[in-house]
Amino acid sequence: MKWDREIREIPDSLASLREKLSAKPRSEAVGEIEVFLRKGKDRKTGLILKFGKGGKIEGWPTLRVFLLDLLLELDPEAAARISREILSSKTSADEWAIALRNVAKGERIGGNRDYLRTRAEELITNPEWQAQPSVGYLNAFDVLVYTEAIESSPLLSGLIQQKDRRDLAHASFLTMDRLVQRQPLDMLTRLKADRALQESRPEMTAQQFARADLRDISQQAIVKSWLLDPSRTPKQLQNFSAIFPNNNKLISHNLLTSQEQVSGADLTAHDRDVLAVIQDWKTDPVFESRTQYLEVMAKRVSQFVESADSSSR
Repeated sequence: MKWDREIREIPDSLASLREKLSAKPRSEAVGEIEVFLRKGKDRKTGLILKFGKGGKIEGWPTLRVFLLDLLLELDPEAAARISREILSSKTSADEWAIALRNVAKGERIGGNRDYLRTRAEELITNPEWQAQPSVGYLNAFDVLVYTEAIESSPLLSGLIQQKDRRDLAHASFLTMDRLVQRQPLDMLTRLKADRALQESRPEMTAQQFARADLRDISQQAIVKSWLLDPSRTPKQLQNFSAIFPNNNKLISHNLLTSQEQVSGADLTAHDRDVLAVIQDWKTDPVFESRTQYLEVMAKRVSQFVESADSSSR
């Protein structure tokens, strides 16, 4: 098992090693990989870590990352067990990212949520890895989306507010944005209480509230409260009304999750119902100070509905 010295022509050598290990009895191949990983040996491949469709890895920066990836193919249960060992010591952010994926995919869904969340937070807050974030480091944020980690909101909020670290702020924003889409009520409730984030990133938080589905009474109530808050600035209200309803989706290849597109029919049904809510608000005296913003919202949603009607004729 002198694989670290045998690897020569990348990626041909990796393909050959994959073929060799895959041809062996599963338990034997897994055992050899486990022994090698425990020795702590490694070799750089010169490849860039890259994720393809369905989280498939298309580039392995080190031999250890390659072997961790292969483990999941050979034996998901063993991959999860061995990956937990990897996650018990600080190896590298890339290894931890793949190990987290292995635990998520190799174990029963749901039973490891807190473990995955806390380990992902540990990876993200590691000072050394945070100083020079690798591809694996940045993709590990997806574990928080996978676990729907609303508890990680304070961590994400703090990173978003680091205006001198645009890389961390952007990764955290994308994560928070996707959490809002998955757990809108809980996340918007937390965002509404996060005064520091609202003051630091007023436009960004306004765009998150524009993701609320006003057909849902609970989400409608929290948006109403946010809109009528006397501390709202014209800039925030302009940003909110100009993008509502915020149904933009970022389609990308992720470590664990995927983003589903909403059908045109569903969007149109949503817009019709939401327009009725906005029109009702326009006649409510409590919204008198927000009339100009409701007008912008109503005009925008009406255009969507009219466009859908025209295309269906």
